[in-house]
Amino acid sequence: MRRILAVMAFAALLAAAPLAAEGDASAKKADPRVEEILKRLNLHYSVNSSGNVAVTYDTKDDRSQTVYVMSKTDKYNEVEIREIWSNAGTFEAEPDAEGLMDLMTESGKNKIGCWALEKLDDGKYLLFYTIKFPADSSDEAYRMILEFASSVADARELALFGNDEN
Repeated sequence: MRRILAVMAFAALLAAAPLAAEGDASAKKADPRVEEILKRLNLHYSVNSSGNVAVTYDTKDDRSQTVYVMSKTDKYNEVEIREIWSNAGTFEAEPDAEGLMDLMTESGKNKIGCWALEKLDDGKYLLFYTIKFPADSSDEAYRMILEFASSVADARELALFGNDEN
């Protein structure tokens, strides 16, 4: 009887293994449309565990800036929307009103994108620049949007934090 139970348990594990592996593999896959665009643009990228794509740009003064392209898209009516973002840095505490007003003012002046804050589990605040745009945009639009987010976030990172961590 024990032998039958052991065989049944082993068979159940074998049957479940492909499902677990399939779930893990799908979590790591980027949207193939994004990968195709980045390849056509000759941009080197990596894919994180969430399936989002990271593109790192060399910026001024031997600095670099990473821009993330979300693989998951959203819909607004009939338009498929993709989000990209680039981190500028992390505040130890909630930013003051003057700093927030400065970010809001810049967001209002820029033609695309805006600044966003996300409160992290450790109580810190992540500042990032985000752009949401039609997922079926041209390769050139992707190039321009990625470069713009990179330059805006890197400039703010240098101004606010004086480092090159993002």
